[in-house]
Amino acid sequence: MELSTIIGLAGAFAAIILTIIVEGGSFGSFVNPGALIIILGGSIATGIISFGIKEFVLVPKYFLSTIFPRSIDFADLVVTFVSYSEKARREGLLSLEDDLKDIDDDVTRLGIQLVIDGTDPEIVRNILDNLATSMEEDEKIPANFFETVGGFSPTLGIIGTVMGLVQVLANLGTGTGIEALGKGIAVAFIATFYGIGFANLIWLPLSNKTKFLNKKYSERREIIKNGVLAIQNGDNPRIVKEKLICLISDPSLRKKIYSISEETEKT
Repeated sequence: MELSTIIGLAGAFAAIILTIIVEGGSFGSFVNPGALIIILGGSIATGIISFGIKEFVLVPKYFLSTIFPRSIDFADLVVTFVSYSEKARREGLLSLEDDLKDIDDDVTRLGIQLVIDGTDPEIVRNILDNLATSMEEDEKIPANFFETVGGFSPTLGIIGTVMGLVQVLANLGTGTGIEALGKGIAVAFIATFYGIGFANLIWLPLSNKTKFLNKKYSERREIIKNGVLAIQNGDNPRIVKEKLICLISDPSLRKKIYSISEETEKT
């Protein structure tokens, strides 16, 4: 479970609530059902127009994927491929067929199966590269969706504010007092507040989080591809470990995996 998404969203809204309290404002003055309708309704409309209904209905899934992302255990991945290389060098590539049933990851299973079948290394590389490209394109959709809706949200807020101001100006000739006029203008600007708030506290952060996770997924597939090719090439297990760890972008994680793999080798 990725708690950072929940903590970040909760923290953002907590900051707004605390600001209202510190400034001595009224929570009721920030509630405007009409503004909420135009922001949420407009966001739904722009999302459907931009990506279609099929993608729009998957929005809850996109959101949950930022809280419950796919497993990205780089340490386990490196250790697993090192063990595969040891077994392949000791017993031959065909011995890996016994491990296929225990492999949950589709990319890893495909790569190992291609190696067992004696597929040319260049073909293996091309197949895994093409699969990675296809998966990356699919994974970009949620990030693009959140980013697109986040881009429209402030504009929708401005539209709501303009509509509210039009109503205020239309009532100027009805003898409306200064107090009522000020309240009407304040209510009109709530739409802009909602639009900017939804964009910068929900949609755009979710887009960035999804992009961050996608980078990790791509990194993982690159490790799998290089691990498969190293096994097929008959590389020494230590060389396999070095090749794969070098592909990890996080220095602290690289150091951690080095220590884990060394402990594994001792046992």
